[in-house]
Amino acid sequence: MSQENQSKKCTCGANNKITCPNCSELKMVILLKNGNNDLKISGSGGRKVNPVWYNHLNKNKKDPNVLVNAMYRRFQESKYAGFANKVNFYSNTNGQLVTSIAV
Repeated sequence: MSQENQSKKCTCGANNKITCPNCSELKMVILLKNGNNDLKISGSGGRKVNPVWYNHLNKNKKDPNVLVNAMYRRFQESKYAGFANKVNFYSNTNGQLVTSIAV
């Protein structure tokens, strides 16, 4: 983990307060079941993409398993819970898959 990503604050200059696509340690991709395009997020050019969440910046120093558990718990309480096939967690520093949970 890079030193800057271990910070409790956004260090990339975007001044994000809670999560940051650049500074958060983990990225969670919610893979939705077919036919749920209404739940997808509009990306560039109007393309629909699966929702992506990032861990809270103040939790960056926690063990990745603690982050996965906390993020998955929030996912289970979200509107996406009944419409997903799988949830993938990636390291936001090196892009490697940390774990994948079939829903």
